[in-house]
Amino acid sequence: MPANKYITRNGTISIVGITDAGASWNYPPDMPSDPRWQKWPTQVTVPASFRGSGRPVNVVTCFEEALAKVYRAIEDPRTRTQCDAYFLELGKARSERMRRSLTDLLGYKLIFFRNGSANPADDFRATSGQAAVVMGEVLSSNNVAGNAIITISAYAARSPASLAATIIHELAHVAGAPGRPADGDWTRMNQEARAPYFGAENALKKCGFTQQHDPAIYGEVLDRFQRRMKISGLA
Repeated sequence: MPANKYITRNGTISIVGITDAGASWNYPPDMPSDPRWQKWPTQVTVPASFRGSGRPVNVVTCFEEALAKVYRAIEDPRTRTQCDAYFLELGKARSERMRRSLTDLLGYKLIFFRNGSANPADDFRATSGQAAVVMGEVLSSNNVAGNAIITISAYAARSPASLAATIIHELAHVAGAPGRPADGDWTRMNQEARAPYFGAENALKKCGFTQQHDPAIYGEVLDRFQRRMKISGLA
């Protein structure tokens, strides 16, 4: 797909490295090895040990099919009302004009970086007995300008359904779902106090992605990035 060609019906989508919609994303040149800001290759191969097919997946096709699934969540009358209502509820701490439904967020300019190694072939290479796989993370968002920069690992692109679920999870953070607090605070919390931090993942149940929902996954905020590379249960 040529550069500057948008692949969504509302707003614009950039898959950084492949389809850069206007190339207005901010790539920090002083941190070329930062895993949060890597470009996407045209294909990714997710090993069977990571629930992938072990075969090359066309990244643009995967995004196109994933976005089609996300759109169906807001077009299907069985899920649209509850899905949009849930997203608006996530932003209840914000002023009314700053709350966003999933329908609203799909009108944003969405910029997707790859979260992984500078060399995509190293994305699933184990380090210290553990591969550095992070499903996704919101790097920044602006509800006034209507844009969000999101980083997603090649692991999420193992199938369109997995990628769609990850996109919805990350957009739930843009809508207002919180990220987990510092370790000490988390340890002191009981189950009820921890519940809001599963809000982004619970968006999947509201938007028709029940099969992709994982009750063990909670949200993280950007400044917790280094820690989340080392422990499980994160997206």
